[in-house]
Amino acid sequence: MPRSGLKLWLRADAGITASAGKVSSWQDQSGNGNTAANPAAAAQPTLVSNALNSKPVVRFHGAQSLYLARQLEPTRFTVFVVGKNSKASETYSMILGPGNSTPNNQLRWENGGQALFVGIGNSMPVVTSTIGNTRVYHALSARYDGSTMAVYRDGRLASSHSFTTTGPWILLQIGAWFSSYFMEGDLAEILVYERALSDGARGAVNGYLRSTYALP
Repeated sequence: MPRSGLKLWLRADAGITASAGKVSSWQDQSGNGNTAANPAAAAQPTLVSNALNSKPVVRFHGAQSLYLARQLEPTRFTVFVVGKNSKASETYSMILGPGNSTPNNQLRWENGGQALFVGIGNSMPVVTSTIGNTRVYHALSARYDGSTMAVYRDGRLASSHSFTTTGPWILLQIGAWFSSYFMEGDLAEILVYERALSDGARGAVNGYLRSTYALP
């Protein structure tokens, strides 16, 4: 699996600090020390063992989130998320957000069968992609090379969108957007590269994720 440009790597089977099942910190496995944490017990997600191919997940119940030690600000990126949306209603289930920072960038599941990526700010448009049932475990990924955003489900292209930006994508919060809208769902793994991976490198990451979690 490629390591060049890997700025954040969160795995539910590594680097978790939990008490009574509550996750207070989730250590970054990329080597950059960008741990995600929340000291408030009431706002901490739950560690659930043996949830996906005998591996744990971090479960968010609709009012929990974790903050990175330092926000990421890539202008070109490739992002991978393994998880599922558990929200019964056809509304937002936030995966990644900017914390209290602007611009309003985000990644979320919505409407049970779509993913919305990027959001508004720095001339980044709303990018909505139909990816199929989000209420089962899957690998959601997106690649932006400065002119084209490609969104994938389980390594297969779901949609492609052309645009240019005037600034970076901002990532600071896991499981929420501006601490106003939250995730209901599970996260097994998150990888963020500050570069647009080649097809071969992207395929290598997807191969690792499929093998690890027995995804389609």
